[in-house]
Amino acid sequence: MDRVQNNDPKLVELVILPVKTFGDAELSRLADIILSGKNTNLHAISASGHNVSPSALALLGSALASQNGRYICNVAIGDENLNDEGVEAFCKPLSEVNGGSLESVDFAFKNISKSGAEIIGRTFGASESIRRIYLYRNPNIGDEGMTAFSASAIKDDTSRLSFRNLEHLDISECDVGAAGAKALVECLASGENDTSARSNLIDIQMSKNPLGAEGCLYLKELISREGGRGSTVQKLSINKCAIGDDGLTFIVDAFKTSCKGFSSLNVAGNGISEGGALGLAEVLHTRSINLQSLHELILADNPIGDESVLSIAKSLKYAEEEGNSSIDVLDLSTTKCGKNGAVALLKCSALKSLRLFNNNLASEGFEAMLPFLVGGHPTLEHLDLGGNRAEESAVATLLGTIMIMNEPDDNVLRALELGGNEVGEVVEEILKELNEIRPDLDVARDRPSAEQPNEMPREELKM
Repeated sequence: MDRVQNNDPKLVELVILPVKTFGDAELSRLADIILSGKNTNLHAISASGHNVSPSALALLGSALASQNGRYICNVAIGDENLNDEGVEAFCKPLSEVNGGSLESVDFAFKNISKSGAEIIGRTFGASESIRRIYLYRNPNIGDEGMTAFSASAIKDDTSRLSFRNLEHLDISECDVGAAGAKALVECLASGENDTSARSNLIDIQMSKNPLGAEGCLYLKELISREGGRGSTVQKLSINKCAIGDDGLTFIVDAFKTSCKGFSSLNVAGNGISEGGALGLAEVLHTRSINLQSLHELILADNPIGDESVLSIAKSLKYAEEEGNSSIDVLDLSTTKCGKNGAVALLKCSALKSLRLFNNNLASEGFEAMLPFLVGGHPTLEHLDLGGNRAEESAVATLLGTIMIMNEPDDNVLRALELGGNEVGEVVEEILKELNEIRPDLDVARDRPSAEQPNEMPREELKM
């Protein structure tokens, strides 16, 4: 705090860990320093995990709303006891100046409900500065809170763009369903005729919300706007939202018109089966001209099956054959992909990163892939084969195949994940030789042990 008061030029971000003492007295002192104008170097305050009162939060909000508060751009404050009262105390003075100079606010895991969400929307909806809003892990927001957040951001002025410069919105685990999704879409679509265009496409994180298929009926409007005007979002993460095949069909429907700017879709863990995946594959191929910005597709943890994986592979670019050439990051972990699908994917010449984690490819699958990994791979930079329960002999053969030096050497493979497959002394010896021949290749694997696990949880596989 003394360094803040002395305007230490090296202290641009104040991070106060939860184990430190930071209460009302410290927050009030910080607010006074900001209000006084003594500090011009501090730009970010990160003090999540500390219990502070509404009165102290009001002091900080007033300081940030003042002329001298213009230097502070990023704020994360309070703990799970913050709730609506604390949010309202902090935001009320800022709402009078449309959020002031704040570019990022973090209200994640703060026990916020409808009234707290409403004042956040009202405070920052017309902001020219706000770039990032974090509201994740506030399950009491729900549809009512998201509707209030969205409506208050518009402020009865539908001719003005709401959140004009927003780049990132995280409302994961907020119990938002179809009604909340509809309200958010209407909010972000308001002011579409504003002469000043939205400056950024938005990264929207909505994971672990009960969106269902109906939620996707509204969200697709963010991916492709009417009249072929491209996308409002850059990235959309709706993993574990129970959208099913019908929800994916709504999303795919958006791909039939221009999705300019849309770069990443995450629909992992949504109960998508063969029917939904086949529809996706068809549109990826036939409407690839509308998807030239889409480079990342995450379909992990959906039981789509080997035949569907084959169809997706055939929709992508194969050597000289036509196909979708924009997607270069593909995650098909835990999708029941078999050896045929895996082989087909290795033929896709546009892919740079491919995840096939936990598909039970086993030794037979590894052997089927060998012809396409001789001397590494000419386009894949990252390949995840972890959790496939292959025997050590198959792992050793695969590594030996990659170790072969072609003339000319066109290998670009830089990261190979093998954890969750059998690794012993033979593989360790091959890895030593591989490291000498291909020092640029990193291999993640389990260390040899007396008993190899049948399945390795993905979060334990670290590079």
